[in-house]
Amino acid sequence: MPNRLQHETSPYLLQHADNPVDWYPWGEEAFERARREDKPVFLSIGYSACHWCHVMAHESFEDSAVAAILNDHFVSIKVDREERPDLDQIYMMAVQAITGSGGWPMSVFLTPDGYPFYGGTYFPPYPRYGLPSFPQILWAIVDAWQNRREELMRGAHRLIEALQQQTYVTGLQVRELDPNVLHSAFRALHLSFDPSYGGWGSGPKFPQPMVLEFLLRYHAWAGNGLALKMVTQTL
Repeated sequence: MPNRLQHETSPYLLQHADNPVDWYPWGEEAFERARREDKPVFLSIGYSACHWCHVMAHESFEDSAVAAILNDHFVSIKVDREERPDLDQIYMMAVQAITGSGGWPMSVFLTPDGYPFYGGTYFPPYPRYGLPSFPQILWAIVDAWQNRREELMRGAHRLIEALQQQTYVTGLQVRELDPNVLHSAFRALHLSFDPSYGGWGSGPKFPQPMVLEFLLRYHAWAGNGLALKMVTQTL
């Protein structure tokens, strides 16, 4: 039976409309239920072109046993980062603060008020790649929520305070950008560029719109034809 995502317009969310997970789209309805039933929120953020998003969906979100844990102990929310880049930015900062890195699918655990207290990216269905399994993570969160709630909440508030300090910078002096910084950035991108298939690094390659935008601006500013060629070949 389709879940609540069946009424959404995002192609990514619609891909999960037949999951056994009782997904909610982002909205007050989900958080109101979490407060009413005193449950943590599991937030999953991804996008249609994300390889590991589809892997985790197949391995975990289509699995009835994993769905049962989520449905019994969590309120689950699915977000398309291309539809809500604002939410993606906020919670990516939290995941990076927690783990030191980020990526998609983004897996974040929140209080019913939306405060993140734990997170990561892809979790496998059983321990591998040096990662615990997704069910292990879920049961650990359930135990912490039931038995160490105060400790968990303190951690959530410390995380929010740390993020606020990173976000709001006072006394910043505006200085003119050194052109050498731009040239160095271009050279670094050129060195890691894949001349055969476009993009940077090895596959699977993820879209990097900020890199493409930089190269377009660099081409317009410096008149560098190679910068434009890297963009057009990648696209």
